[in-house]
Amino acid sequence: MRFRSVVAAVIGAAGLGLAAGPEASAHVLVENMKGRAGYNEMFTLIVPHGCGSSPTTELRMKVPPELSQVIPEAPAGWNVQVLKRKVDKPVMRSGRPVTEVVDEIVWSGNSLPSEHLGLFRFMAGVPNTPDKVLYFKTIQKCAEGESRWVDTVPDTEEIWRVWLKDYPSPYAVVIAPDAPQLGVDMKTLAKADAEMKAKAKPQ
Repeated sequence: MRFRSVVAAVIGAAGLGLAAGPEASAHVLVENMKGRAGYNEMFTLIVPHGCGSSPTTELRMKVPPELSQVIPEAPAGWNVQVLKRKVDKPVMRSGRPVTEVVDEIVWSGNSLPSEHLGLFRFMAGVPNTPDKVLYFKTIQKCAEGESRWVDTVPDTEEIWRVWLKDYPSPYAVVIAPDAPQLGVDMKTLAKADAEMKAKAKPQ
């Protein structure tokens, strides 16, 4: 689904009476609402309004624990803060043990008028688990008030039912990619790299 189609579909939910809260006209959501398994994807958190007429001054997004290598972008005029948490068991990345992972991303230090569209981007490694739903629970703070986009549904229910909630959490569904991100799987790439280095050695 294209970007404009996603926004139009969510805004259109209000006309169908699918939301009853003060932000019934639209929801905070992740663009396209999907991520390819095993890919490093660019995600965009879409903020289509403030808290009623009050401008957005801060976004605090919880990072799903399944994601890896999370790197946020700072939109012009905004500050970005990365909060980390300790892991119970170190994980290996690029041959080194990692003991902390990104837990939350906080964008602050600016004011987004309620009638303006806000786009907040970040890159993340998507787990190789097709059909997995990743929730990006987000707290939207405004000059007056806040909205907590944290409502989810059980894994046993269809994901579309989250739109029946007053404050649905932004989410992305992991999908199977058509091909490896680099055009080749990492095992084949590593083998070719080893063969190339072997040939380069002086005889």
